[in-house]
Formats: sequence, C-alpha cells, structure tokens
Amino acid sequence: AITHENPEKNKELEKLRKRRDLTFKRLNEIPDISCTKVQGAFYAFPSIHSNKWKTDKEFVLQLLRETGVLTVYGSGFSEKPGTKHFRIVFLADEPTLAEAFDKIEEFMKKNAG
Repeated sequence: AITHENPEKNKELEKLRKRRDLTFKRLNEIPDISCTKVQGAFYAFPSIHSNKWKTDKEFVLQLLRETGVLTVYGSGFSEKPGTKHFRIVFLADEPTLAEAFDKIEEFMKKNAG
C-alpha cells in the first residue's frame, strides 16, 4: 500500500505536508518555543524555552485554561524530566491550525519573562 501509486493517498500526504510545514514555521516564530521539522508523524513535539513554568504540565494546563488550545505535556510521553516539551497534533485544517498558533503566540507574548 505504501509503494503503490495512489492519487488519493498522494493528495492526503500533500495535505499533511502543508500542515506539517505550517506547524514547523509557526511554532518556530513564537517567542520561547522551538520545534524540529517532523519527518514521519502527524504531531510535533516543540520545546518551551521559558522559565515561567516549572514543568511542561503547568504550561499545558495554563495554555488550555487561557486559550482553549489543547496540547499534551511531553512528560506524559516519558520525556526527560525538566526538558519542557509539549505535543501538538496537526491533523486539523490549516485555518484551524493557524487560529491555534495565533492563540499560542498571543499566550506566549502575554506570559513572556
């Protein structure tokens, strides 16, 4: 199924590539967040580079309360303690993703320092 040419599969993969690229671009434009480009998944695992939050769980919960944007804290995936990552899925359509990234960016600017 992976090697067989399939126009529908190719169309879906192209949608995912665009969403991945949008996710990579937007997350790296947000202050105190960085992310590597995903190669084979439908989620990203960005790093939080702010000392405002003691843990990634604290960050995720405050983000949810203040913006309604749901992510998952990285320590829930056996991430090394103290590295402060979160997981965000990019399966939503591009306008929905853009809205979520706008909210995350506003949240980070508001909580800078």
